[in-house]
Amino acid sequence: MFDMKLDKSAGASPAYAQIAQNIENAIKIGKLRPGERLPPERELAEQLGTARGTIKKAYEELGRKGLIEAAQGRGSFVSAGSVPSAGDRKERAVALIDNSIDQLVKLKFSYQEIRIFFDLRLLGREEALQNLAIATVDCNPEALAIYEKQIFVIPFVNSAKFLLDDLFRDPAVGRRLGEFDLVLTTPTHFHDLLARFPEIQDRTLQVAVSPTRESIIRLARLTPSQKIGVICESARFYTIITNHLRAFDILPENAAVLYFSEIGRLDEFVRDKDVLIVPPGYALLQSREHAASIQAFTEKGGMVIPFDYKIEHGSLLHVEERIRAILDAAAGRA
Repeated sequence: MFDMKLDKSAGASPAYAQIAQNIENAIKIGKLRPGERLPPERELAEQLGTARGTIKKAYEELGRKGLIEAAQGRGSFVSAGSVPSAGDRKERAVALIDNSIDQLVKLKFSYQEIRIFFDLRLLGREEALQNLAIATVDCNPEALAIYEKQIFVIPFVNSAKFLLDDLFRDPAVGRRLGEFDLVLTTPTHFHDLLARFPEIQDRTLQVAVSPTRESIIRLARLTPSQKIGVICESARFYTIITNHLRAFDILPENAAVLYFSEIGRLDEFVRDKDVLIVPPGYALLQSREHAASIQAFTEKGGMVIPFDYKIEHGSLLHVEERIRAILDAAAGRA
């Protein structure tokens, strides 16, 4: 589980301290996530060729720092409170860099040589990142906008979006997925996608998405007496909206829909509406004419609710971890 080697040279830190530091670093950089189970003491002791008591002491040290928690009969787990705040992350980043520099100085490298090492490794990572290609797959274009908002902001990444129906309709398009380093899709479509294209199994990740807290709160405040309009690109996204409205006792027939293909009717559509629900990004505002119509609607007291989704935190960490592993492998080949 851990790529760890103990330094047994004279003057090295005690083995338990090295193990504790290694695990602490893995938690800091997100390699070990909150709730993740650590290896049993006996198993890790055998892996590292050390005594079980050494592992026990390392785990106790991590427990004192609040980084891990022991559950009777179940083992040790990364503490839920171990995720660092923004300030902590900066402080820990500086500490990791200082530690690396200290280790290199012990190996008799000059500061100029250390600077060159850092520059070369960073350059290798940047070059690898420029060649990283990520594909996202979903059944509706509105959902694909979620990935674009959260994943494709990574600089230099080559990215592409694919509708599930397009992939299934034309296998040649589907085979293009094999050109990507990473393919992201939701648990809903994961098994269907792999059933059709099993060759991409080793590079496909399930990414859980959910409505933002703000979107849900605003929907929960709606009443069946309000006249609701949904503006979207696809029928599937409209179904997602109405399913959520149903949870708040608003029937689908109480939510009229206007598709982007009919957007010429926008003025007429909003005339009798109290509320408009719009998709992430709200592409309508790219048109001055449509923006003016929406502005007039809100000036008359109309409410606009962006129905926004986000990739859940755990899934986002998993994607970041996979990207890091890909970059590590590419840098190792450089």
